[in-house]
Amino acid sequence: MNIEIDPLIEVVRRHVKLSTQASRLIRGDLAKLFQHPEIRSSAKRAVGKPTAPADPVLSTQEAAALVGMSRPYIVARIEAGDIPLHQRVGNQRRVLKSDVLAWHQREQAQRRRAIAQLGADLDDEIFAG
Repeated sequence: MNIEIDPLIEVVRRHVKLSTQASRLIRGDLAKLFQHPEIRSSAKRAVGKPTAPADPVLSTQEAAALVGMSRPYIVARIEAGDIPLHQRVGNQRRVLKSDVLAWHQREQAQRRRAIAQLGADLDDEIFAG
């Protein structure tokens, strides 16, 4: 893999005034850096297909769409502490996708248990006599 170092030096020059000697030293350091095997493998990954973040950050609207519920309900669950708040951006809330999915699984399991209990209670009441 052949990486052009001069454009990188130009990026540095936009932010810092460099002498000729500093430019030469940085150019040498970058050349050594890009010869390192770990840098080469990560640079290959960057050229290929972009990887998705391991745990995407979602807006409340995106979280609501993910689990098929209304945005106000999701906001209420965040405010109640059922879904952990990841960060606030102004007055907007952000949550992690994994937290929303974990909460949704817990909710579904709780609903299934409640329905099973209701069915058992109805069976007892209907056939108890």
